[in-house]
Formats: sequence, C-alpha cells, structure tokens
Amino acid sequence: MDRWWQAAADLVLGACCPLCEAPGGRVCRRCAASLPPEPVHVAAGDLEVVAAGVHAGSRRDAVLAWKLRAASGLDPLLAHHLAAAVLALVGDAEAVTLVPVPSTRRSRRERGRDLVADLAVAAARDLTGIGLHGSARRCLRLVRQTADQHALGREERALNLARSMRATALPTGPVVVVDDIVTTGSTVREAVRALASRGDVEVLGAAALVVAEQGGPAVAGHPVDGLRSR
Repeated sequence: MDRWWQAAADLVLGACCPLCEAPGGRVCRRCAASLPPEPVHVAAGDLEVVAAGVHAGSRRDAVLAWKLRAASGLDPLLAHHLAAAVLALVGDAEAVTLVPVPSTRRSRRERGRDLVADLAVAAARDLTGIGLHGSARRCLRLVRQTADQHALGREERALNLARSMRATALPTGPVVVVDDIVTTGSTVREAVRALASRGDVEVLGAAALVVAEQGGPAVAGHPVDGLRSR
C-alpha cells in the first residue's frame, strides 16, 4: 500500500531521483548502486577522520544537490554513507554517540533544517539497525559569529573557528564528531576542543560524507587546500 501511494504521489507531483531524474522521490537503485561508500582515512592534526569518499564525480554531485538544492530524497543514501564512515572509524566498538558540528543560524534558515544534525540522527538509526548501538546528541553550539569560510584557506579557517564553539552538555560513551564535508579539519578539531573543555570525554575521531583533498575541486565553495588521504 505504501508503494502504491508513493507511486501516485510521484505521478501527481513529478517527484524524481535527485541524481538522474528517473521517476521516484528517492535515489533510484541504479544511482545508489553506482555510488557505494568508499571510506577514506585522513588525519586532521592528531585527530583521525574517516569520510565515506572523496568529493569528486557523482559523490560531489550528490552532496551539492543535498546541500544546495534541498534534495531531501538523498537523506537515506547519505545517512548510509555516514554510517559506513563511522563503522570504518570505530572498529569493534559496541556503542557510539554521534555529535554533529553546529550549523549557523543562517544555514538553518536558508535550508529550513539542520542538515548535519538530521544526518547524524539518521546515521545513528542505521548503525543501531546493524547491531552497533548508535545515538545522536546535539550538544555543541556556536558562541560567536564566524566569517563565511568558503574563501578561506587552511590557516584562515583555523583562526576563524578558534574557540567558536561551546559544549552545552557532555555526551556519554565513545563519541564521534560528524560533519558533512571535511576540508582542512578545522571545524571538527574545534568541535573536539569544545567537548574536551567541558569534561572528560572519549572521542574516537570524526566522520564525514566527503573529504576535500588537496588540489581537488571545490565543494560548495570550500577551498582547495584540503587534507591528504592516507
């Protein structure tokens, strides 16, 4: 019955795959099969980061559509990708708490929701479904206005984000900081600093959808002096 109503809605509303525009409100099977998670391990200082892939080709197109064109039909696929990155990071851990980096007020207003927080909740649900107890907790907030980072390089981004976050609570259990795009690692490092300043917390690392490698194409305006995969 659910499929019948979905088909009817697709016909009336003209819903389509956000990647290839085939009929359907979510990513079609062909596009999903062509875009599997391909975890990439990078180091942001002494913080281990795992991304579900490098921001290139169809993966880059998917993230841009999700971030800039409000393609919510990509939510399930990208949650699966983030869950895969978390799994590659935490190994045989039995439980993990995903802590999303905070979004700016402007971002939430323009996109109508907190993309990274919603992604963390969906990824935690996916992890629980495969036997790893996952939870998501929003416990970071921005305490000052930061400049638009799109045109900033590595050092400028680090200065821009320094002490810009505060932890409103201390998450329990092993923690993974999550973001959608990791470029220089400044955002996730600041998130870890904010958590550590609140108290004793076990941070296993950070996970993201994509990592921007040095010399690669920009993602949603991010700078090109990104991280190198290991």
